[in-house]
Amino acid sequence: MVVRKIGQILVDLGFITDEQLEVILDEQQQRPGALLGRIAEDMGLITDDQLATALAEQLNMQTVQLSEVTLPPDVLDKITETMAQMYRIVPVKFDGNTLTVATCDPQNLTVQDELRTFLGYDIRMVVATERDIQAAIDKYYSSDVDSLEKIIADLSSDEELAQAASAFEEGAFNLTDAEALADSAPVRKLLNMVLLLAIKDHASDIHFEPFEDEFRIRIKAEGVLYEM
Repeated sequence: MVVRKIGQILVDLGFITDEQLEVILDEQQQRPGALLGRIAEDMGLITDDQLATALAEQLNMQTVQLSEVTLPPDVLDKITETMAQMYRIVPVKFDGNTLTVATCDPQNLTVQDELRTFLGYDIRMVVATERDIQAAIDKYYSSDVDSLEKIIADLSSDEELAQAASAFEEGAFNLTDAEALADSAPVRKLLNMVLLLAIKDHASDIHFEPFEDEFRIRIKAEGVLYEM
């Protein structure tokens, strides 16, 4: 399927003229790597709502007005604040095994694949403005920031993991128990956080280093190991 260029879509929707498109294209030549739609918005030629509409038209997606919907807590729990901030996304709906996620950058096609890998759900993307995405993150997430320290503290207080540790010390721990714990919510949350931070720092390696009295996680970025 041939994807229509965003500039032509903006013209077809009546948001800009052909002459304005030429001006935007000239400006894009001076700003390598900048997206045409963002340039048009920066120049004041279109609004953020118009950009969201054009992006949705280009990628055959729906738009959502986040300010007009209430996001349920059980849906918000599917995405941590770190993940929301990093990918500029907000979860909107969870139905069956499909998580609907609002994004202001639908042209970044890797986000959907990475979310599917991290979360284990089918991912459906809808388009929102960057302003609405940030407002939703501020509204729903600002009081509960996840960090490695917080997640590790949650692991330490998890009763199921504590029971497993006792069983291991007593020699009553088997492979089936290990597989179940590896897929438990606190463990998945920790691994997702580590992977997200590694991706954010463009890390090439992740080192999990168990010692007798501590457990250290380090990542390698630009040839240098850093402790998380």
